[in-house]
Amino acid sequence: MTASPEIGTTPVAGAASDTPGAPEPLGATSAPPVVRARRLALHGPRGRVYGPVDLDVASGELLLVQGAQGSGRTSLLLTLAGRMVPDADARLDVLGHHLPRERRAVQREAAIAGFGGIDDLDQSVTVGALVRERLAWLGPWYRRQPRLGQHTLDEALAPAFGDRPVPAPGTVVWDLDELDAMLLRLGLALLQRPRLLVVDDVDQVLDDARRQVVWSRLERLAADGLTVVAACASADEVARTRWVTAPTVVALPL
Repeated sequence: MTASPEIGTTPVAGAASDTPGAPEPLGATSAPPVVRARRLALHGPRGRVYGPVDLDVASGELLLVQGAQGSGRTSLLLTLAGRMVPDADARLDVLGHHLPRERRAVQREAAIAGFGGIDDLDQSVTVGALVRERLAWLGPWYRRQPRLGQHTLDEALAPAFGDRPVPAPGTVVWDLDELDAMLLRLGLALLQRPRLLVVDDVDQVLDDARRQVVWSRLERLAADGLTVVAACASADEVARTRWVTAPTVVALPL
């Protein structure tokens, strides 16, 4: 079953026709979508994991993937980020690269955050040490990364934290609340300077008001030109969230 948008949300990405020779609407641009998927699906030994899904995600768009546990939501997001391989008959192009053949190129340009068991934060490490380690990993091997002061840390994490104060470099991850921990994971991902940001399980931030901060930051990142695909489990998340522009929604069936 092809994923479809929930009632009252922005139409699902992928509505464009693939009919050869179909005329483009007036004002349409020739820029290809950041993500184009056709018949995107994944099956395993126990049957369907997700899909089939058709998607067109434009540059600077915020796409919200809604799916309950067991819908294959996380696997779909990892596929879009070049971390999982879909069925052989699926067609998937991300950032101009064909997957899975060019998955290494996609992995360099697509960052992930919020994935349990993948980008979990070491609870015993300080915020400054985590950022310093990530910067060292992203930079040339011969460049020594100095300890970070508050000003440098503020600049590094500003895209994720926005107007919210960045934790002090010596703050241990264990002492962060759920919102700052999530924003830190976003900030670490953004240090990669990605063209595509893929975020799982936004509703791991349980408090509605705090989760609103996360959605507002993701919406701001998209408004600044970054393509964002983010996921949640709550079926009424869009209705309960304040948006400047409501995101495109894909609801995955069980």
